[in-house]
Amino acid sequence: MADLGLVKYDTMIRAVAECHDIDEVKDIRDKALALEKYAQVAMNTDAEWQAREIRLRAERKAGTMLADMGLHGGDRKSRSHDTTLKLDDLGISKDQSARWQQLAAVSTDKFETALADPDQKASSSNIIKKVNGTETAMDPDALWLWDRLRDFERRGILGRSSTELVSEMTEAMAADARRLAPAVSSFIRAVGNTSDGK
Repeated sequence: MADLGLVKYDTMIRAVAECHDIDEVKDIRDKALALEKYAQVAMNTDAEWQAREIRLRAERKAGTMLADMGLHGGDRKSRSHDTTLKLDDLGISKDQSARWQQLAAVSTDKFETALADPDQKASSSNIIKKVNGTETAMDPDALWLWDRLRDFERRGILGRSSTELVSEMTEAMAADARRLAPAVSSFIRAVGNTSDGK
């Protein structure tokens, strides 16, 4: 095979973009990874490059879905089903989840530029490092904080009454909330006052 074939390549790229299910995008990612490894063994650079691009697009899409689901390493109650979702159930490790969500946080322009760079073999780690301008991975607590802040928006909590929510808590929960709220509020205000993430 000279490459993946234009039709197959286009079909897989389109399939990634149109995926609405984490299982589907993970399946495409796994197939692309298998094709990438096969092409590598066959020393078929064009096919390897195409398969890698499909894989990275699928990982980025999966990262967006995981962030939206709130799955970053722990379990989360599904909003549509009365079940608890686990990364293990999806066949995704905590490291993969963190890396893919970091990849999803990269702007589209920067992602596309890094993906098309002919001088560097694209990988999720390389793209993240290149965009961050650092050789170290993102602090997991930074990813956690970003995800928790997005939870306020995703769950519609910003439009709810804090008094009403606290009144739904047990006495011990409400006491913890009142004790922690001033420190958290001060921390969140400081986050809002940072510029360029510094």
